[in-house]
Amino acid sequence: MARAIQRRVGGVLLLASLALLFCAAVDALQVTGQILYGSADKAQRGAVVDILAVYASNPIYMRMKAERLSETDGARGSKMFADAQVTTNRSLVKVAHAEKLDVITVPGGLSGGSEPIRDLTAAVIDQLPLYHVEGRVLAGNAADARLIVELDSEQLLAAIPAWRESQSLTENDVNFHFLRKQALDAFERAVKKVARDGGYDAVAEKGGTTCRLGPVADVTQAAIAALGC
Repeated sequence: MARAIQRRVGGVLLLASLALLFCAAVDALQVTGQILYGSADKAQRGAVVDILAVYASNPIYMRMKAERLSETDGARGSKMFADAQVTTNRSLVKVAHAEKLDVITVPGGLSGGSEPIRDLTAAVIDQLPLYHVEGRVLAGNAADARLIVELDSEQLLAAIPAWRESQSLTENDVNFHFLRKQALDAFERAVKKVARDGGYDAVAEKGGTTCRLGPVADVTQAAIAALGC
């Protein structure tokens, strides 16, 4: 009887061991797709990200495509693509750290695991910069800005009487530099007033800003009104 009990106990232990091994095999995270972040080695927590959708929402990449450039189009195209890669990778890392992930792959690149495999594409896009600014920043700071607007400097200057008067003079005329300074001071005051009143982080030259959320507002007329001429 003792031997029978031992055999039964041994059988139960064997079955339990096999069950544990089976569960471990089922729960193991399988990495089969392109890895965007981390490593497959001993990975336990993972997620997927549609990297093409992320790039399509990256304002640097959006600007590159709007200008019909590719990553191999000379120095400009190569630099813009490299910059887009840097901001995209930085966003992936932020999300991975926040979610305590071991690996991120493209969709369909993960299976198994003890937790549902989530698609974190939207979370990565949310970490991208909102703006890419190539034009001149007229007021404020464009770095990490949450709200940037644009204005047309030529239109604003043309609305300033002192600037218009200076246009008919040369540098040798007595009033030329005085009028130019008067005009530029008025220009600066108007731009800063618009930025302050609107709560904008930065005002940039028209045509030089790309936003991943849509068109950038033009405040030229508001700046002209702020001149008080």
